[in-house]
Amino acid sequence: MKTRSLGAAIAFLTAARLVVNTAHRFVFPFLPAISRGLGISLAQGGILMSARSVSFVATPAIVASAGRDERRLRLATWALGMMSVGALITAATGVYAGAFVGFVLLGLGKPSFDAAAQSYIADRTPYERRARYMSILELTWAGGLLIGAPLAGWLIGRFGWEAPFWVVGVLFAITMIAAPSVLEADAPQDRSTRSRLTLDRTRWALLIAAALFSFAAETTFIVFGAWLEDGFGFSLAALGLASTLIALAEMTGEGAVMAFADRIGKARMVMWGLGASAIGYAVLAPASDSLPLGLAALAATFVAFEITIVSTIPLASEVAPGARSRYLALLMVALGVGRGVGDVIGPILFTWQGLPANALVSSVGAIAALTVVLTLSPKTD
Repeated sequence: MKTRSLGAAIAFLTAARLVVNTAHRFVFPFLPAISRGLGISLAQGGILMSARSVSFVATPAIVASAGRDERRLRLATWALGMMSVGALITAATGVYAGAFVGFVLLGLGKPSFDAAAQSYIADRTPYERRARYMSILELTWAGGLLIGAPLAGWLIGRFGWEAPFWVVGVLFAITMIAAPSVLEADAPQDRSTRSRLTLDRTRWALLIAAALFSFAAETTFIVFGAWLEDGFGFSLAALGLASTLIALAEMTGEGAVMAFADRIGKARMVMWGLGASAIGYAVLAPASDSLPLGLAALAATFVAFEITIVSTIPLASEVAPGARSRYLALLMVALGVGRGVGDVIGPILFTWQGLPANALVSSVGAIAALTVVLTLSPKTD
C-alpha cells in the first residue's frame, strides 16, 4: 500500500469537512427563511432539524456496513455520497416532504464522515499530540459559519433558499470523487485481532455527557436566528454577520484546545468548558433583551462549548482505541440525540417565553453534563 502524505490528507479532510459543516450550520441562522420558502412554520422547520439530528442514531449501522473492519476511506466516500444526494433532493423538490428526506440523508452522512475523518487522523497521530492535530479538523466547525453562513445568506438573498443546497450538493460530489486519490486505501484487517467494543462506566459517562451538552447548545443555538429577526429586525445579510461573530467565538475555543489541551489534559479541558458554558447560558437569560449584551453572552457560551466538544473528540478517540471508529460513531449518536431533542424543544421554548427560557434550560443541561463528567476518571489523561 502506498503511504501518502499525512499533511495532504489532513488538508483534504479539512477542506471536505468545511463543506460538511457549512451544509450543517448555515441552516441555523436561516431556518426562518428556509421555513418560509417551504411554506412551513418555524416549529415545523425545527422538526426538519430534529430529523436530521436524530438520523445520527444510524451512524453505528453505517460504520458497521460501509466502514466495516475500521475502513476509513470507504466510510468517508459513502458519507459524502449520501450528503450530496440529500442536499440535491432538498433543493430539487422544494417541498416539505422532499426536504425531510434530504435532511435525513444529510443527518446520516455528516456523523459518518466525521467518524471516518477523525479516526483517519487518530490512527496516524500519537495521543500526546492528538488534540493539536484533531483541532485543525475541528476549526471547520467555526468555518462553516465564518465562511459558509455569509455566503449562504448572499445566495439565499439573490437566488432563493434552495441555492446553498445546490452548491453544497455539487461540492460533496466533487470531494467524494477526489477522496481516493488523496487518502490512503483501506488496509484489510485480520478479524481475529479485531477488538470487541464493550461499554464500561467511563465510556457510558462520556456518551451521556456528550448528549447533555449537545442538547444544551442546540436548545439555544437553533433559535438565535429567530431571536435576532423577531427581537431586533435583522435582515438576511445581518444574520450572516451575526453568524460571523459566533464563528469567531467558536474559533477562539477551538484555538484554545489546540494550544492547551495536550498540555493540561483533555478531560480537564472538557470540565472547564462545561462549567463556563453553564455560567454563560445563565448570563444570557437576563441579557437577551439587549443586543450587545445578548450577543456577547451568546459568543461566550460558544467559546466554552467549543472547548468542551473539541476536547471531547480526542479524549474519546483513545477511550476504545481498538474499536476507534465504532466508539466515535456512538459519540456521534450521543451528540445527535442531544441535538435532536434540543431541535424540538428549542422552538417550543422560544415561542413560549423567548430566549431566556432556552438559555435557562441550556444552563441546566450543561450543569448535568458537568455532573456526569465529574464521575469520570479517564485512563487516557
